[in-house]
Amino acid sequence: MYLIFKLKRALAGLLVVAAGIAGVLAASYLQSAQNVASKQREAQIPIIMYHSLLKDPGLQGKYVISPEVLENDMKYLKEKGYTAVNVQDLLDFVDGKKELPEKPVILSFDDGYYNNYYYAYPLAKQYNMKIVIAPIGSCTDKFSATTDEHIPYSHITWDEIKEMMASGLVEFQNHTYDLHTNKQGKVGVKKMAGETDEAYQKRLAGDIVKMQQRMKENTGYEPSCFVYPFGAKSEKTAELIKEMGFRCTFTCESKVNTISRNPESLYELGRFLRTGKKSSAEFFGEILD
Repeated sequence: MYLIFKLKRALAGLLVVAAGIAGVLAASYLQSAQNVASKQREAQIPIIMYHSLLKDPGLQGKYVISPEVLENDMKYLKEKGYTAVNVQDLLDFVDGKKELPEKPVILSFDDGYYNNYYYAYPLAKQYNMKIVIAPIGSCTDKFSATTDEHIPYSHITWDEIKEMMASGLVEFQNHTYDLHTNKQGKVGVKKMAGETDEAYQKRLAGDIVKMQQRMKENTGYEPSCFVYPFGAKSEKTAELIKEMGFRCTFTCESKVNTISRNPESLYELGRFLRTGKKSSAEFFGEILD
């Protein structure tokens, strides 16, 4: 009888200890889960905006930098632990399909110059860094129909786009088919003075949808992000872009973006224009933690 009593007390003691351990483990797991959830709830995304890359200093300017500047940028970001991501990575994060790296950054290139293929693409492969290119559709059509490959002014062709896409390192987005202009009262996708809402919507949709179709016809892929030429837009532009099915938009506003699980956080993303006036350390030191 005495032995049975001792066994019961021992068993009760073990149960208390087990319950205590279980409680500690549960609390620890809950705290860990809360910490992870807190970390994954949102991410800070700086986006860098590049355009043309040329070696001749005489041709460099606000929108033209040397390939060496880009290479130094990639080296700097690698050394600081940044990982280059693309728009699809942002979509997957928002949709809960995967997490983003601890220190993400997007390297975006506007207009689709041939020198992006000649200089930026090899550097992307060398440093294993994703880049995002937003070509002008009419320019790609034009140079795809010729044999011109001039580094200063030519634009990438559909074959070059397909080659870069196949690498898994280069993503392409919509920068209009033929609205990248700033003359005769036309400024990108901004509504023209005196233009009716109906005429504006028709003009905007006609051009942007055409670019989507040309991408689909030539690559089998449709862009998910719209990149505003010059950052110009009117009061209703953002709403019309959403209605066309785009899940993301890039502007020219200089700001670091906060991406959350809310799909709305992918619209009106800001970018920092990269000129060649500052070193990589100076440029990124002003915008990165």
